[in-house]
Amino acid sequence: MQERASPPVPPVSSIPTDTHGQHALQVLHELDLQPAAGGRELVSGHRNSLPIVARDRSGRSFLLKHYLPLPDGTLLPAGERADDFARREAGFYRLLDSIDPGRRDFPAPRTIAVGPGDPPRWLLLEWLPGAVGPAAEVIGQEHVIELLQRLARLPVDRLLGRRDFPVEHWDPIAYLDRIRGMYDAVLFVIGEARWRRVQRFFGEAVRWTDGRPQAFVHGDFQEANVVVTEDGRPFLVDFECVGLGKPDHDFAWFWIHSQRHAEWKRQLLGRWLGGGIGGDRIRAEWGIRSAVVYLALRRLRWGYLTHGDVDPRKNANLALLDAALDGGAGFFPV
Repeated sequence: MQERASPPVPPVSSIPTDTHGQHALQVLHELDLQPAAGGRELVSGHRNSLPIVARDRSGRSFLLKHYLPLPDGTLLPAGERADDFARREAGFYRLLDSIDPGRRDFPAPRTIAVGPGDPPRWLLLEWLPGAVGPAAEVIGQEHVIELLQRLARLPVDRLLGRRDFPVEHWDPIAYLDRIRGMYDAVLFVIGEARWRRVQRFFGEAVRWTDGRPQAFVHGDFQEANVVVTEDGRPFLVDFECVGLGKPDHDFAWFWIHSQRHAEWKRQLLGRWLGGGIGGDRIRAEWGIRSAVVYLALRRLRWGYLTHGDVDPRKNANLALLDAALDGGAGFFPV
């Protein structure tokens, strides 16, 4: 077999010149692709992958997702391994390829190729060019609700027992397990009284949410991971944290991280709750509150570990924690 020459390094700002960047360029060379010059710079939210938009000789665009090792000292939840992000995302795309290869039912990029190894070093995906404009103008409430509903309709039974898929869990029981691992850090921030209150809260949350259906959960459902194309079709990307849990997790994640104005978020909440009354609404509210309590505690832990007592977001996150623990009109706008 004739040895291929190493590809020249094109002047694309988003590709680092370190060993990982060079390996990504070598992968593109072997796939007969070139980085798309002048494309917008992409950044991985978890900083554990290098995304590169590339083109073939005919001008078609693709996305190469080249996985990176986590930096030394990265804190992971108990039982989590550094390569689980890549293994989980590759496993999810393999699952989609087996049940919906044309992506007719679930709006995600089509899989073009999966790199060798376990976990694979890279994925080559269909490139989905988003509509031009700020997210507030491009991503509407109907897009958010549609994606959440499509995700919840995926058959969870096809996931169980797959060896290539380290399942993440997103529900009050899993939150409590994670929070217990934060004890040493958050106790200094929230105090003993709040800590006992959190334990009592999750005891009640587990009781109320136990009847909620188990569903696929994205795990990082934010505007940054939603792509709406020029023809108005919404797609979901980045499945490194995908797993099983309560559908309220993804809604709560989006609702809290969104920077939209309060009225827009109030209307979105109303659409998600669907005007439900009685037990159904109470269970949904407990699911949302428990996800937000987990998020607030995670932020407080991170702030303590990185900033100590001078964490600038400490008071805001304590207020978010207390509001989620209290619930009611102080947390859910009417």
